[in-house]
Amino acid sequence: MLPVNRTKALLSILSQVKTLHHTQQVHAKVIVHGFQDEVVLGSSVTNAYIQSNRLDFATASFDRIPCWKRNRYSWNTILSGYSKSKSCYSDVLLLYNSMRRHCDGVDSFNLVFAIKACVGLGILENGILIHGLAMKNGLDKDDFVAPSLVEMYAQFGNMESAQKVFDDIPVRNSLLWGVLMKGYLKYSKDPEVFRLFYLMSDTGFALHALTLICLVKACGNVFAGKEGKSVHGLSIRRSFIDQSDYLQASIVDMYVKCRLLDDARKLFERCVDRNVVMWTTLISGFAKCEKANEAFDLFRQMLGESILPNQCTLAALLVSCSSLGSPRHGKSVHGYMIRSEIKMDAVNITSFVDMYARCGNIQMAQKVFDMMPETNVISWSSMINAFGINGLLEKALDCFDKMKSQNLVPNSVTFVSLLSACSHSGNIKEGWKQFESMTREYGITPEEEHYACMVDLLGRAGEIGEAKSFIDNMPVEQMASAWGALLSACRIHKKVDLAEEIAEKLLTVEPDKSSVYVLLANIYADAGMWEMVDCVRRKMAVKGYRKPVGLSAIEVG
Repeated sequence: MLPVNRTKALLSILSQVKTLHHTQQVHAKVIVHGFQDEVVLGSSVTNAYIQSNRLDFATASFDRIPCWKRNRYSWNTILSGYSKSKSCYSDVLLLYNSMRRHCDGVDSFNLVFAIKACVGLGILENGILIHGLAMKNGLDKDDFVAPSLVEMYAQFGNMESAQKVFDDIPVRNSLLWGVLMKGYLKYSKDPEVFRLFYLMSDTGFALHALTLICLVKACGNVFAGKEGKSVHGLSIRRSFIDQSDYLQASIVDMYVKCRLLDDARKLFERCVDRNVVMWTTLISGFAKCEKANEAFDLFRQMLGESILPNQCTLAALLVSCSSLGSPRHGKSVHGYMIRSEIKMDAVNITSFVDMYARCGNIQMAQKVFDMMPETNVISWSSMINAFGINGLLEKALDCFDKMKSQNLVPNSVTFVSLLSACSHSGNIKEGWKQFESMTREYGITPEEEHYACMVDLLGRAGEIGEAKSFIDNMPVEQMASAWGALLSACRIHKKVDLAEEIAEKLLTVEPDKSSVYVLLANIYADAGMWEMVDCVRRKMAVKGYRKPVGLSAIEVG
C-alpha cells in the first residue's frame, strides 16, 4: 500500500507544475519512492508530460504502469496525447486496440479518440466498426460520440449516414446542428445548410458560433449578400461577433465573395485580431474586383502594422499588378519576396509568369519560367498563354511542342491557352487543327472556354457566318460566353442586324447583364444610328444600369 499522505502530496504537486523541468523532478521522486508502477501517480505523470508536449517521456511513464493495473483513465490519458498530433493517428489506433485487449469496456472519450484517428487516416471501415461498438455499449447518442460520428461520415462524404446518425439522436444540441451543416457545406450542398438552419430555428434551438459560420460560408458560396447581411446582423444581436475571430473572418470572406467590399472593409476595420489570413482575404477581394490601388494601399497598411504577408497575400497582389498592367508594381512584389526570403512555390512562380506577360514584358516572363526548379502542365500552359496574348503564336506552338517532349500530357487549360493564342494571331487553320486534336488525340471534351475561343477566333478573322454556324451546331447548350464573343465580333465588323439578334439571345440567357446593353449601344454608335443609341440608354436607365467609366492607364518611365 502507498502511504496515502505522500501520494496525495505528489498528486497535488503534479497538478500544479507548469514546466518540463519541474515535472521531471516530481517524476524522479515518484521513482525514488518506488511508486512508478502505481496507476494513479503513473497516469498523472503521463498527463503532466503530455501538457509539456513531451510525448516520448509520457509514453515511457505510461509503459512503467503494469498492463494489469492500467484502467480506462490511464489509457485515455495516453490516447489523448497521441490524438493531438496528426502524424500519430496510426499509434492512436494501435493503442486503442491494445486497450481493448487489456481493459474491459469502452467509454465516450476513447471512442472519440479512435473515431478522430479513423478520419485522419481516411479509414471509414474502422470508423464503421467503432460506430457499431458505440451502439453496442449504448454510447452512439452520447454528447461527445454522436457529433464525432456525424463529423466522421461527413468527412468521408457519406452525408446520408451522417444525417441518419443525426436523426437518431433524441436530444440534439446546437453544436451537433453545426457539425452537420459543416458537412453539407464541405460538399457544396448549400441549400441543405439553409434548410437545416430553418429547421433548427423552428425547433427552438439556441444558436452556436459554428452554426453561424456555416451559414455565412453558404451565403458566400451562392453569392447571397442580402442573406449574408442578415446573418451578420443576427451574430451581432446574439453577441457572437465579438466572441469568435473565425466568425469575423468568415463574414469578411462572405462580403468579399459577394463583392460587397465596403461592408467587408467596415467589419475588417472593427476587428481587433486582424491576422494575415484576414488581411489576405480583403486584399484578394479588392484585387479580383479590379481595385488594384486599394489592394496595394491595404498591403502597405498591413506592413505598417507589422503583419508579415504570406504566399497567398503576394499572389493576390500579382492579380492587381496584371490588372494595372504595371511591371513596376510587379517587380516590387517580386523583389519583396526575394528580399524577405519568402519561398516561392510553383503557383507563385506561375503567377509571376502570367503577370509579366500581361504587362507586356515577355522576356521577363520567359526568364522567370526558365528559373523554375520544376515545371508542370500548369506552368507550361501559363507560358503558352504568355506568348499567345502577346501575339507570338509560333513561340506558343514551339512551347507546346517542348512541353510534350517532356512527356507532359496537355489538359483542357493548355488548349484554352493554345486556342487563345490562335485567336490573338488570327490563324484559323491552326485553331481548327488544335481544336480537333484536343478530342481526337487527347480525349478532352471541349468546354465553354474552348467554344468561346473558337467563336472569338472566327469572329476576329471576319468569318461571322461561320462563327454563328459553329454556335448553332455546338453539341452542348449554347452558352453566353460564345454569344458574347460573337457580339464583340459584330462590333468589329459592323454587323448591326446580327448584333441585334445576338443581343436578344444574350439577354434571354443573362437578363441582368448590363455589358450587353453597353456593347449594343456602341455598335449602334459606330454605325451612326444615334436614335437606337438613345433607345438602348433609356432601357438601361429604366433597369437602373449605368455605363462603367472607361479608364486608360500608362506607366511613365
